[in-house]
Amino acid sequence: MQEYLNKVLAELDEGTYIEPNKEPFSSYIESWFNMSYRPSVEETTAETRWSYIEKHIMPFFGQTPLNLITTKKLDNFYYVKLKEGLSPKTVREFHNLLRSAFKQAVKWSLLKINPALEATPPKLLLKEIQIWTKEQAKDFLKVLETEKGNPIFELIIFSGLRRGEALGLKWDDVDFLKGKIHVRRSLAKIKEKGLFLKDVKTKSFKRQVSISPYLIKRLQEHKRNQAKEKKVLGAAYQDSGLVFCTSDGKLKDPRNLLREFDHLIKKANLPKISIHDLRHLHATQLMISGVNPKVVQERLGHSRVAITLDLYSHVNEDLQVEAAIRLENDFFDNGDQISG
Repeated sequence: MQEYLNKVLAELDEGTYIEPNKEPFSSYIESWFNMSYRPSVEETTAETRWSYIEKHIMPFFGQTPLNLITTKKLDNFYYVKLKEGLSPKTVREFHNLLRSAFKQAVKWSLLKINPALEATPPKLLLKEIQIWTKEQAKDFLKVLETEKGNPIFELIIFSGLRRGEALGLKWDDVDFLKGKIHVRRSLAKIKEKGLFLKDVKTKSFKRQVSISPYLIKRLQEHKRNQAKEKKVLGAAYQDSGLVFCTSDGKLKDPRNLLREFDHLIKKANLPKISIHDLRHLHATQLMISGVNPKVVQERLGHSRVAITLDLYSHVNEDLQVEAAIRLENDFFDNGDQISG
């Protein structure tokens, strides 16, 4: 006790003493989220993160005073959530939120140290990306040709756009002459607004993607078909310039797109994958074809090439073998070998 008193007296003398904050955690996290976190992120991100706090973080820590949340308590929280069946990725997102919240508490002189700094969130498990083979992708493309629907899935396969980016694409973003697509916005959805278009703000997300003659042809066909539909509907068509929309021009719900995708997969008799996996298919085929990873990064809209290389490390291993054999063949193109 005397040692603690001496420490407090020393801190008072140095002007570094912070009175233990007994504010309930639930009260603090809510005020931090609304004052500090929400204004700094996208609306969609805020909605997702608040659901994490409301469903998992607040019920666990509840009315525990802010100053009594220790590193050990945080590690226990991560352990419990993993036992409940949540993925390491989700639990790490909880950790990132808590680390930010406690960092602000230190700035506001409510805590002296951030207990999350020494906490141990779970390591991410890199699961193998599930994609089709090139032959399976060709089978899928054949089904798309017979269906004669809009070419959104071809677009994702051949451009690597995210689903939201494809659904947010407008005809003004498509340059048929130069064979370019400008990624400027994305379709998003939150409870308060429903479906809406949000501008792409980061440099990596806002990008220009070159497209192939095949894709140009498919998009031009789609534009002509869309023009016919507009003519039939007349004033009932809500023209907002979208490339992919409902039959009357409105924003297309991603859930309906998923239903269309699942129908096409069944028709092609292919293994079920997600729409996002078509983007992985695009990247993997580029890497296998020997395209520079920097180019792949730029097409995908990753902020750093390291992210691309880490994500497609399974492809890199195959390319390492190929590179070793190719180098040897270059040296011994006459079949000669160095004798040992």
